[in-house]
Amino acid sequence: MKKPIRSRHQIPFFYDKSEADFRQDPYERFDSMVLRQTALHLADELWETYPFQSVNDWILEQCPRTKGLHIAEIGCGVGRLIATIAERLEAQCWGLDYSYQMLRQAQAYWVEGKKIHLPGGDRGWMDMELSTSRLPQLNFGLAKASELPFDEETQDILCSSFLLDRLEQGALALAEMHRVLRPAGLLLFVSPFNFQKKAHWDQWYPAEKLIAHLVQLGFELLEHREDLEVFEPLDRHGNKIYWKCSGLAFRKTS
Repeated sequence: MKKPIRSRHQIPFFYDKSEADFRQDPYERFDSMVLRQTALHLADELWETYPFQSVNDWILEQCPRTKGLHIAEIGCGVGRLIATIAERLEAQCWGLDYSYQMLRQAQAYWVEGKKIHLPGGDRGWMDMELSTSRLPQLNFGLAKASELPFDEETQDILCSSFLLDRLEQGALALAEMHRVLRPAGLLLFVSPFNFQKKAHWDQWYPAEKLIAHLVQLGFELLEHREDLEVFEPLDRHGNKIYWKCSGLAFRKTS
């Protein structure tokens, strides 16, 4: 694994994110973005369920129960998915994200076992104290999807959700994922295919375009689902956004 460039509050930086990069990144806005993601992914009591449970369930179904696997989530946010994998499987797990503030929240909650205060804010939510058990087999780090910190052919499983449609350099990220996966390693995607630019719609939609690209890279398609639905709560009254998601599982063949 690459040596970190530096670290901040125990978060290793594998990419030299500048102060200008921090200012331009909306995911570094703690009050709006990080607290929103914390509520969405860690405060199940607010919603009486986990809104993204179908995503986690599908990805876990694809993971073999072999002990000692190396598993990484690319674009982990506040860490719910990779922490669930670390809890269920006897594996060495990494959660990577480009947002330091998201990673700091994930590190405090899942690794350090700290209580997190979640203010109700302007959406009508109740103030909450969130806590969980520590996961020593879980690590977090700052990296770009197009410059992963792993050595070649060292990871058994890579997973991501709600990432591909936000990447500026999706093709580079996919090539990196191929590079670091071991032969027969698994690549697991969940995406709403909600792109922000016309060029990305043209490049990756419909899903058959993404599948063709990955087959050309050296992957075999194992499963393609279009029925993964999640919801994003908007407020205490119960207003929601529903996301229609695709689940794609691949195995590295060459």
